[in-house]
Amino acid sequence: MMRLGLILLMSVLTAFPAAAVTPIDWIDLKDPAAARFEDPFEALFLTDLRSIAAVYRLRKLLERGDLNDNDRSKAATRLQQEEQKLADAGIETDFLLAQRETIAKQKAEALLKGNPELVGKDIAITGYVIPVIDADGSAQYGYLVSGYGMCSHVPAPPPNQTIYYKLQDDWTEAELYKPVLLSGRLDLNLSRQTITLLDGQVTITAAFDMDVSEIRPINDTGSSADQRSFRSFRRPN
Repeated sequence: MMRLGLILLMSVLTAFPAAAVTPIDWIDLKDPAAARFEDPFEALFLTDLRSIAAVYRLRKLLERGDLNDNDRSKAATRLQQEEQKLADAGIETDFLLAQRETIAKQKAEALLKGNPELVGKDIAITGYVIPVIDADGSAQYGYLVSGYGMCSHVPAPPPNQTIYYKLQDDWTEAELYKPVLLSGRLDLNLSRQTITLLDGQVTITAAFDMDVSEIRPINDTGSSADQRSFRSFRRPN
């Protein structure tokens, strides 16, 4: 997608007046304020994170009153080993566990909140479409994501990396994961929808919606409405 973005950025800059449309990249969609927080877990190795998770799990286990003496002894020994391992590495386990819920909330906000400075702006962005067929058979809306296969072959992106787009007319040349350049008015509007995609249903959450003024296929194959492979990707009744 990096190569695609670089090529299309040059195209956007020459095709649209600078005052009318602002070319953006996916990182621009994130709220800088929500992403600006100190994460004490970020500098830890994976083995350290696993040890901290083990300490948390073992402490919870030992708080229960239904363990027999043998299981309790094993859990206590393992807990002591993990705590000592972290102490030897200079890691303040109790401090990190106390920060666990706070950091989790901050991370969730960083993935959810979109950039408020883009509200109401006409922007242009490249990505891959996930069209949705409505009850009347039209394909006037869907989702734009940054990578091929997202929501099916790989997990869905965070809400602030997903754009719910709305077209004025049915897009007869749309195909699943077709690379496009979308331009239009962007707004912050959290939405969630479950659609049938490939092997099953998937719930997509978008922090943005976009009233599309122009959709430009990239490397268009010229497929017709009868060839639209996304006909099975429908919103559940």
